[in-house]
Amino acid sequence: MFIEATKLIGLPVAARDDQVKAGVVRQILVDPQNGQLLGFLVQLEGFFSPQKALSIIDVIDWDPVGLVTASVDNLVDPSEIIRLKTLIDKKIYLLGMKAKTESDIGLGEVENFLIDTNTQSVTKYYLKDLLGKSRILTSDKVSRIDKAIIFTDDVVEPPSGAVGSEIA
Repeated sequence: MFIEATKLIGLPVAARDDQVKAGVVRQILVDPQNGQLLGFLVQLEGFFSPQKALSIIDVIDWDPVGLVTASVDNLVDPSEIIRLKTLIDKKIYLLGMKAKTESDIGLGEVENFLIDTNTQSVTKYYLKDLLGKSRILTSDKVSRIDKAIIFTDDVVEPPSGAVGSEIA
């Protein structure tokens, strides 16, 4: 199944053992090395409740109306999962992240991304620039992710008249 990141944000997280809504998804955490999902930040139920982390290995079911985990105990303090803590500390969140090419050509921001729930990885990025131009780029075009998503240079068409381009 494929699901867009923006459709996951705000979805409930249910605990199967207690048959309760444990919280709602607030952030999706993706490994910048390979685009694999690592987990989620979940806002617990209740006023002023802290955010907890849910590792992807603890998600037992994906559903268009929510995520299911075996137990509320799977929601832990984000500092308990080192890889998630590192992403949170570095503020590496894909939604809203700047995107550019290896040669520093701006592509806009990540407006959304598509997740393959079977492989638990990002397959496509939906970008939008300041002028409202949208583009969809596949994950195989990602060179690296740090403070921005860096795509390979071949995702941008050279301007007409540029060296090496065909002249019409």
